[in-house]
Amino acid sequence: MTKIKICGLTREEDALLAADLGADFLGFIFVQESPRYVEAEHVRSIADRVREQRGDGAPRMVGVFRDASVDYMRELAAVATLDYVQLHGNETDEEIELLGVPSIKSFRVGETLPDTTSVPTAEWLLFDSFDERRGGGTGRHFDWSLLAMYPRTKPFLLAGGIDAENVGAAISLVRPDAIDVASGVESEPGVKDPERMRALFDRIRRAS
Repeated sequence: MTKIKICGLTREEDALLAADLGADFLGFIFVQESPRYVEAEHVRSIADRVREQRGDGAPRMVGVFRDASVDYMRELAAVATLDYVQLHGNETDEEIELLGVPSIKSFRVGETLPDTTSVPTAEWLLFDSFDERRGGGTGRHFDWSLLAMYPRTKPFLLAGGIDAENVGAAISLVRPDAIDVASGVESEPGVKDPERMRALFDRIRRAS
Protein backbone atom coordinates (compact mmCIF):
# COMPACT_ATOMS: atom_id res chain seq x y z
CA MET A 1 0.00 0.00 0.00
CA THR A 2 1.07 3.59 -0.54
CA LYS A 3 2.77 4.85 2.60
CA ILE A 4 1.33 7.84 4.42
CA LYS A 5 3.06 10.80 6.09
CA ILE A 6 1.04 13.24 8.15
CA CYS A 7 3.07 16.44 8.47
CA GLY A 8 2.90 19.68 10.42
CA LEU A 9 1.83 17.97 13.64
CA THR A 10 1.79 20.07 16.81
CA ARG A 11 -0.52 18.14 19.14
CA GLU A 12 -0.11 14.77 20.84
CA GLU A 13 -3.70 13.74 20.19
CA ASP A 14 -3.32 14.30 16.45
CA ALA A 15 -0.09 12.28 16.33
CA LEU A 16 -1.68 9.42 18.27
CA LEU A 17 -4.69 9.37 15.95
CA ALA A 18 -2.47 9.40 12.84
CA ALA A 19 -0.50 6.49 14.29
CA ASP A 20 -3.70 4.60 15.11
CA LEU A 21 -4.94 5.11 11.55
CA GLY A 22 -1.74 3.58 10.20
CA ALA A 23 0.56 6.48 9.34
CA ASP A 24 4.07 5.43 8.35
CA PHE A 25 5.68 8.81 9.05
CA LEU A 26 4.84 11.69 11.38
CA GLY A 27 6.27 15.09 10.43
CA PHE A 28 7.22 17.98 12.71
CA ILE A 29 8.27 21.42 11.50
CA PHE A 30 11.47 22.98 12.83
CA VAL A 31 11.30 26.06 10.58
CA GLN A 32 10.58 28.93 12.95
CA GLU A 33 8.71 31.02 10.37
CA SER A 34 6.11 28.27 9.94
CA PRO A 35 2.75 28.45 11.74
CA ARG A 36 3.29 24.74 12.46
CA TYR A 37 6.65 25.23 14.21
CA VAL A 38 7.26 23.07 17.29
CA GLU A 39 10.02 22.80 19.88
CA ALA A 40 12.24 19.72 19.88
CA GLU A 41 11.39 18.84 23.50
CA HIS A 42 7.68 18.85 22.64
CA VAL A 43 8.31 16.55 19.70
CA ARG A 44 10.25 14.17 21.93
CA SER A 45 7.31 14.02 24.33
CA ILE A 46 4.93 13.23 21.47
CA ALA A 47 7.32 10.68 19.98
CA ASP A 48 7.67 8.93 23.34
CA ARG A 49 3.89 8.60 23.68
CA VAL A 50 3.44 7.31 20.14
CA ARG A 51 6.24 4.77 20.53
CA GLU A 52 4.89 3.69 23.91
CA GLN A 53 1.47 3.12 22.39
CA ARG A 54 2.50 1.57 19.06
CA GLY A 55 5.69 -0.29 20.00
CA ASP A 56 7.61 -1.73 17.07
CA GLY A 57 4.82 -0.61 14.72
CA ALA A 58 5.24 3.09 15.53
CA PRO A 59 5.58 5.53 12.62
CA ARG A 60 8.97 7.03 11.80
CA MET A 61 9.47 10.52 13.24
CA VAL A 62 10.51 13.15 10.70
CA GLY A 63 11.88 16.63 11.42
CA VAL A 64 11.46 19.24 8.69
CA PHE A 65 14.24 21.82 8.28
CA ARG A 66 15.15 24.54 5.78
CA ASP A 67 18.71 25.82 5.34
CA ALA A 68 19.68 25.05 8.92
CA SER A 69 23.26 24.24 9.92
CA VAL A 70 24.35 20.61 10.15
CA ASP A 71 25.16 21.02 13.86
CA TYR A 72 21.72 22.50 14.58
CA MET A 73 19.92 19.70 12.75
CA ARG A 74 22.00 17.01 14.43
CA GLU A 75 21.31 18.54 17.86
CA LEU A 76 17.56 18.77 17.30
CA ALA A 77 17.41 15.31 15.77
CA ALA A 78 18.97 13.92 18.95
CA VAL A 79 16.72 15.90 21.30
CA ALA A 80 13.53 15.11 19.37
CA THR A 81 14.59 11.47 18.75
CA LEU A 82 14.02 11.78 15.01
CA ASP A 83 14.27 8.86 12.60
CA TYR A 84 14.58 11.13 9.54
CA VAL A 85 15.36 14.71 8.68
CA GLN A 86 13.48 16.31 5.78
CA LEU A 87 15.30 19.11 3.98
CA HIS A 88 13.49 21.92 2.17
CA GLY A 89 16.32 24.33 1.42
CA ASN A 90 19.55 24.42 -0.54
CA GLU A 91 21.26 21.66 1.42
CA THR A 92 24.12 19.94 -0.38
CA ASP A 93 24.84 16.25 -0.57
CA GLU A 94 27.94 16.82 1.56
CA GLU A 95 25.76 18.32 4.30
CA ILE A 96 23.33 15.42 4.04
CA GLU A 97 26.21 12.99 4.49
CA LEU A 98 27.56 14.89 7.50
CA LEU A 99 24.18 14.75 9.23
CA GLY A 100 24.48 11.05 9.91
CA VAL A 101 20.67 10.80 10.00
CA PRO A 102 18.55 9.25 7.23
CA SER A 103 17.25 12.06 5.04
CA ILE A 104 14.39 13.06 2.77
CA LYS A 105 15.36 15.77 0.27
CA SER A 106 12.57 17.96 -1.00
CA PHE A 107 12.35 19.34 -4.54
CA ARG A 108 9.90 22.09 -5.50
CA VAL A 109 8.27 21.47 -8.85
CA GLY A 110 7.28 24.37 -11.09
CA GLU A 111 6.84 24.09 -14.83
CA THR A 112 9.48 21.37 -15.18
CA LEU A 113 10.81 18.54 -13.08
CA PRO A 114 14.02 19.60 -11.27
CA ASP A 115 17.29 17.70 -11.49
CA THR A 116 17.28 15.11 -8.70
CA THR A 117 20.76 13.66 -9.25
CA SER A 118 22.58 16.10 -6.96
CA VAL A 119 21.72 14.32 -3.68
CA PRO A 120 22.75 10.66 -4.00
CA THR A 121 23.06 10.35 -0.21
CA ALA A 122 19.37 11.10 0.44
CA GLU A 123 17.30 8.00 1.15
CA TRP A 124 14.02 9.50 -0.07
CA LEU A 125 13.00 12.38 -2.31
CA LEU A 126 9.91 14.55 -1.91
CA PHE A 127 8.18 16.50 -4.66
CA ASP A 128 6.19 19.56 -3.60
CA SER A 129 4.69 22.59 -5.30
CA PHE A 130 6.99 25.50 -6.12
CA ASP A 131 6.29 28.72 -4.24
CA GLU A 132 8.65 31.72 -4.21
CA ARG A 133 7.75 32.63 -0.63
CA ARG A 134 7.38 29.25 1.05
CA GLY A 135 9.53 26.12 1.10
CA GLY A 136 6.51 23.89 1.62
CA GLY A 137 2.98 23.77 2.98
CA THR A 138 1.56 25.59 -0.03
CA GLY A 139 -1.79 23.78 0.02
CA ARG A 140 -1.83 23.45 -3.77
CA HIS A 141 -0.59 20.80 -6.15
CA PHE A 142 1.63 20.95 -9.22
CA ASP A 143 1.21 19.21 -12.56
CA TRP A 144 1.57 15.60 -11.41
CA SER A 145 2.09 14.36 -14.96
CA LEU A 146 5.61 15.87 -14.81
CA LEU A 147 6.63 12.98 -12.56
CA ALA A 148 6.35 10.63 -15.52
CA MET A 149 9.87 11.90 -16.30
CA TYR A 150 11.27 10.87 -12.91
CA PRO A 151 13.40 7.70 -13.34
CA ARG A 152 12.44 6.37 -9.88
CA THR A 153 16.01 5.94 -8.74
CA LYS A 154 14.85 6.56 -5.15
CA PRO A 155 11.53 6.15 -3.35
CA PHE A 156 9.60 9.41 -3.24
CA LEU A 157 6.83 11.20 -1.41
CA LEU A 158 4.24 13.27 -3.24
CA ALA A 159 3.19 16.48 -1.47
CA GLY A 160 1.32 19.69 -2.22
CA GLY A 161 -2.41 20.26 -1.95
CA ILE A 162 -3.38 16.63 -1.37
CA ASP A 163 -6.57 15.75 0.49
CA ALA A 164 -9.20 13.02 0.59
CA GLU A 165 -10.88 14.39 -2.53
CA ASN A 166 -7.89 14.16 -4.86
CA VAL A 167 -5.60 11.55 -3.28
CA GLY A 168 -7.13 8.73 -5.32
CA ALA A 169 -6.32 10.54 -8.55
CA ALA A 170 -2.82 11.32 -7.29
CA ILE A 171 -2.09 7.67 -6.55
CA SER A 172 -3.60 6.49 -9.83
CA LEU A 173 -1.63 8.96 -11.95
CA VAL A 174 1.70 9.15 -10.09
CA ARG A 175 1.99 5.89 -8.15
CA PRO A 176 4.16 7.51 -5.45
CA ASP A 177 5.83 5.46 -2.77
CA ALA A 178 4.25 7.72 -0.15
CA ILE A 179 1.76 10.56 0.19
CA ASP A 180 2.63 13.58 2.36
CA VAL A 181 -0.28 15.62 3.72
CA ALA A 182 -0.43 18.62 6.06
CA SER A 183 -3.07 21.27 5.26
CA GLY A 184 -5.34 18.73 3.55
CA VAL A 185 -6.29 17.23 6.93
CA GLU A 186 -6.37 20.42 9.01
CA SER A 187 -9.05 22.63 10.52
CA GLU A 188 -6.36 25.30 11.00
CA PRO A 189 -2.55 25.28 10.69
CA GLY A 190 -1.14 22.67 13.06
CA VAL A 191 -4.55 21.39 14.16
CA LYS A 192 -5.65 18.19 12.44
CA ASP A 193 -9.30 17.38 11.77
CA PRO A 194 -10.05 13.77 12.80
CA GLU A 195 -12.72 13.21 10.15
CA ARG A 196 -10.51 14.57 7.38
CA MET A 197 -7.71 12.28 8.51
CA ARG A 198 -9.98 9.25 8.59
CA ALA A 199 -11.32 10.08 5.13
CA LEU A 200 -7.80 10.46 3.75
CA PHE A 201 -6.63 7.10 5.07
CA ASP A 202 -9.77 5.41 3.77
CA ARG A 203 -9.30 6.84 0.26
CA ILE A 204 -5.62 5.88 0.18
CA ARG A 205 -6.39 2.30 1.17
CA ARG A 206 -9.02 2.05 -1.52
CA ALA A 207 -6.75 3.53 -4.19
CA SER A 208 -3.60 1.57 -3.37
